[in-house]
Amino acid sequence: MKFKVISLGCPKNLVESEYLIHKLESVGHVNTDECDAVIINTCAFISDAVRESIATILSEAKDNNKIIVTGCMVERYKDKLPDLLPEVDLFVGRNYYNEIEKIIEKKGFFYKKGIFSDTFPRKILTRTPTAYLKILEGCNNKCSYCMVPDIRGPVICKPIEDIKREFLWLIEKGYREINIIGQDIGSYGLGTGADLTTLLKELLMIPGDYYIRLMYIHPKHIDVKLMNLIKGDERIIKYLDMPIQHSEDRILSAMNRGYTKAYLESLLETIKEKIPECTIRTTVIVGFPKETEDDFNALCEFIKKWKFDNLGAFIYSKEEGTPAYKLKGHIKKQTKTKRFSILMELQKSISKENLKKMIGKDCLVIIEEKTKDMAIGRLIMQAPDIDGIAFIKGECEPGEIKPCKIIKTLDYDVIVRV
Repeated sequence: MKFKVISLGCPKNLVESEYLIHKLESVGHVNTDECDAVIINTCAFISDAVRESIATILSEAKDNNKIIVTGCMVERYKDKLPDLLPEVDLFVGRNYYNEIEKIIEKKGFFYKKGIFSDTFPRKILTRTPTAYLKILEGCNNKCSYCMVPDIRGPVICKPIEDIKREFLWLIEKGYREINIIGQDIGSYGLGTGADLTTLLKELLMIPGDYYIRLMYIHPKHIDVKLMNLIKGDERIIKYLDMPIQHSEDRILSAMNRGYTKAYLESLLETIKEKIPECTIRTTVIVGFPKETEDDFNALCEFIKKWKFDNLGAFIYSKEEGTPAYKLKGHIKKQTKTKRFSILMELQKSISKENLKKMIGKDCLVIIEEKTKDMAIGRLIMQAPDIDGIAFIKGECEPGEIKPCKIIKTLDYDVIVRV
């Protein structure tokens, strides 16, 4: 079979697509754009992601390709999809990737939950020097707005030795920026006596010229032990991705986040004390049920106070099957959209102010692509796809990580010279 994979959604989906491609190639199928079958790895985190997944399926079906659909949408709507999308030839539950070649031959509808199904190695789809390393599956946090625990199940951690083996394989293949991912990597090792810090110490025992970035840590799982490790080893990028989701206790409680505003304030103070050079990225949700104007204004004041280096915002999405779906006091779309716009304008001004302070400073830059006139990449403090970019002047080649000087800044992006 000649196939291609379209991977939608988050980097965790992308990694699963990498495992899937390798599995199919290993038994003789050919990965090419001129294909007989299109495998669409879907996202279903919120309604907009579901709409994108369905639109992609319908678009690909117009070309008379065989359509195979897998990923989170299959997990979330497993009983409804065959009738809803007759254009699809096969639905494959995401936990069946290890057996996908057999499933394709049988042409059946398969679904199973709770099996960690990654297979090693992978077909890396990111550009050198960047790769992702997924260390766990599932989530135990049970936030009231979120479908992830239902879609992906409870936390199942990869064994440390398996992670080390895959990490070493990535390093040997020339990947130097390794982004550690999972639904909440701070929950690694819960109930086993190990934790994220234990895992990182094991990885750092592997010699090499590489950098580790930590992506998505629930604030309640960030402790001083982890901060000290980040501070003490230059191979861990001074970068924390910690979604706060809101600042006000009443909303945090309704979200079931498991912490208070006072906890967030204390955590942020400790991070800035222990790792003053740390870049902090966060996300927030606007328009959660019963969020008043006072709640929203207080959130804006919190953001003004802490001046997060990078901030993403989501408009609350009412997702059937979540506890928040049944809450009273849902907010009009127009109000949610207005709050989102206000918040993003606020963050743009904060980002612009923060970046201006960096003019003249030295940093590392990751070179991603090169045109005749200029190269494009990211500062080491900018995560792939979600943060700003760097426009690079001087001699460099894609895949390099080089020292640079920041010579100009924009709202979210920078201009550097290597």
